[in-house]
Amino acid sequence: MKLGIAVVYLVPEGNEPLLDLHLDRVVRHTGVPFTIYGAVNRPTAWLARKLSLPFARICEVEPTDRRGPAEHAYYLDRLLLEAVRDGATHLSTLHVDSFPVRDGWAEALAGQLAPTTPFAAAVRNETVDFKPFTAAILARADFLESYRPTLLLAPEEAATRAYRRYRRTFPHHPDSGVGWGFTAWREGLGWLPLTRSNRGQDHAHFGTIHGDIFFHLGAASWTRKDFPGSVAPTAVLRWRARLAPALRRLLPAWAKEGLKDGISRRLPLLDNERTYRANEEEFLSVKARLLADPEGYLRFLRSGSA
Repeated sequence: MKLGIAVVYLVPEGNEPLLDLHLDRVVRHTGVPFTIYGAVNRPTAWLARKLSLPFARICEVEPTDRRGPAEHAYYLDRLLLEAVRDGATHLSTLHVDSFPVRDGWAEALAGQLAPTTPFAAAVRNETVDFKPFTAAILARADFLESYRPTLLLAPEEAATRAYRRYRRTFPHHPDSGVGWGFTAWREGLGWLPLTRSNRGQDHAHFGTIHGDIFFHLGAASWTRKDFPGSVAPTAVLRWRARLAPALRRLLPAWAKEGLKDGISRRLPLLDNERTYRANEEEFLSVKARLLADPEGYLRFLRSGSA
């Protein structure tokens, strides 16, 4: 088994301890030959030093003007292909805030895969986001070679009747990972969902264990911390977006401020900024507890006991 691990190292300043923990746990728990195929899309001197490691290869990837999840998926797709070209038999994706939590993880998951079940992947939310999640994937390389899936769907593919049927069958947020899920469904293949297995928790999204194999802190690289179900549904946000310009034109400034405050108090579902602030506070709390005592906190998440 030759494992290629693809990671996009989008690491905001101040997250050096989190990066150190990520690298330490990958090395500690991975018992098969592996190479990290990394992309550094915002290069800094300290990050280059951190990733100058014998098991890490920083790949030159053509830059993109995409941002957010689309940029992340763009780099991961190309890193995975680079690992295949290098002769990897198995592929993994991780985020800078995710890592394995037990020895033998790669062999254990690889042993459950087959041509008809070519990958295992974390699932963020079984009810509203049932799709492969790139924070933790292990796949057979021949899945990528045979079907050439991309992590995001092209607009023309997302507009097909087949995709609409898939989305009705498996409700999900159409971000990175959906392309693999749709490809497997379209080709009649299965995959192994690694659902949330926490026995202890501080938050329903931040600090999750998947399949008792992977840890994911959640949204460490994003300025706005959100996740499926944490902000208003898309239909509600579209209604607000259509109504807001007309109100801005018609109402005086004092009335607009009063209306905004009133809506936020009476309809908190529409106040995404307040949700983002609350999410950021929860995220920082979980992150602090993780970094203060990684062993103890991971034991708490996995077992429920301190």
